[in-house]
Order: sequence, then structure tokens, then C-alpha cells
Amino acid sequence: SEDASHLKPFIGNYVVAQPGVKGLEPPIFSDNKKSCARMGVNHPQLAGMLCPVKHVNAYHTNPKKVQEQLQNGEIRMNAGAWPALAYPGDPPGVNFNIENIQEGLLRGH
Repeated sequence: SEDASHLKPFIGNYVVAQPGVKGLEPPIFSDNKKSCARMGVNHPQLAGMLCPVKHVNAYHTNPKKVQEQLQNGEIRMNAGAWPALAYPGDPPGVNFNIENIQEGLLRGH
């Protein structure tokens, strides 16, 4: 919607856990088309946050491989797959318990 489009320039500030301490690496600038192409699963930090939480440990073991699997659809992102950012931790979802998916849900970033 038009309201959400006003948030786009600031997403780099809100997505990190401690924006005053450390921002996204590499940074995203809303006025730079090359920078915008690195949003979502194309950005190394955002990919880890958007990664379905059941794959987050694999992401932290081999981020480039899992990022590629997210990009090519090998790891599917759908409404039934909660993203890591929905769970607490630094990085998000790091303490996810596959035996109890409700534990920590919506208490994340």
C-alpha cells in the first residue's frame, strides 16, 4: 500500500536488533537501485532473518548455500513456514526448538 511504501527508505534502520550500534552489512540505501537489488533473500543478513526457522541452523552453518537455496526456491518460503525473525535470539531463531514450534513464536525481532 501507499503507507507501507513510506517505510521502505527506513527498513535498514528497523531490521537490525541494535540500530544505534550496528546496521546492515552491506548497507541498503533506498535511493540506490543497486542497493535495493540486495533486499530480501538477496541480502546476507536479511536472508538469515527471512529464512524459515526450521532451516536457520543450516543457514548459520553455511549461509551462502542456504541463501542460494532460498533464492532458487529449493527452500520454500510460504505462509506455513515461520521466518527466523519471528523467534527470539541473536541471531533471530538461533534457539528455535523444532519439538515445540510455539515456544518463542512472535517474541522475536
